[in-house]
Amino acid sequence: MTFATLAALLLAGAGFAWWHRRVQRRFGDERAAVFEHCTGLFDAVDVAASGADYPRLSGRYGGAQFELQPVLDHVGYRKVPSLWLSLTLRTPLPVGGRFDLLMRPQNIEFWSASDSMDERIDLPADWPVHQISKVSPAGWRPPLNTLREAAGNLIDAPSFKELLVSPRGVRIVFRVGGVQRAHYLVMRALLPDETRIEPELLQPLLDAALRITASLKITKLEKAA
Repeated sequence: MTFATLAALLLAGAGFAWWHRRVQRRFGDERAAVFEHCTGLFDAVDVAASGADYPRLSGRYGGAQFELQPVLDHVGYRKVPSLWLSLTLRTPLPVGGRFDLLMRPQNIEFWSASDSMDERIDLPADWPVHQISKVSPAGWRPPLNTLREAAGNLIDAPSFKELLVSPRGVRIVFRVGGVQRAHYLVMRALLPDETRIEPELLQPLLDAALRITASLKITKLEKAA
């Protein structure tokens, strides 16, 4: 190998390292700003590092306390990663167990509660297909008609992934977008297609969570009135 060839290789390697660091810095900046466009929806909002790929947002909306955590799913083999938003409304609910609805399961949803459930159940015909529904403890059944009506068209949306109802509140998981395919296939760089969570996407999810929790808190006396 000649000196000129070696110098060219070293120069190319240095150029690649510089480019890679620049891409990683850009990705870090984009992740940190993911909630930049939607914080105005909340009162007492706080965005903090969560130890994950993305920060966590906590805030009040509609009088309720929410937590939002983006989750970058890059577990699937030969699958372009997806960016999911996990939205949790924490409030005590008068239910006797947990119910999980997971759409289009692929057995790689590491963030899902489905695997921890005790019993798989069938849903009525007005619920979506291509799903797996489970409850805990075995034998308990949620008020499915109430949940279906409160969820509305949320669970029919192509980007809807999961609904979890428990005595501690409600969680909704929704697909925000994917990563830039060219960067991922060539360099395995996880640069998102959507770098900001927009209010137009988020507000219907917040409202759906409020509807679901409100429907479960209605007493039998209120239903009869």
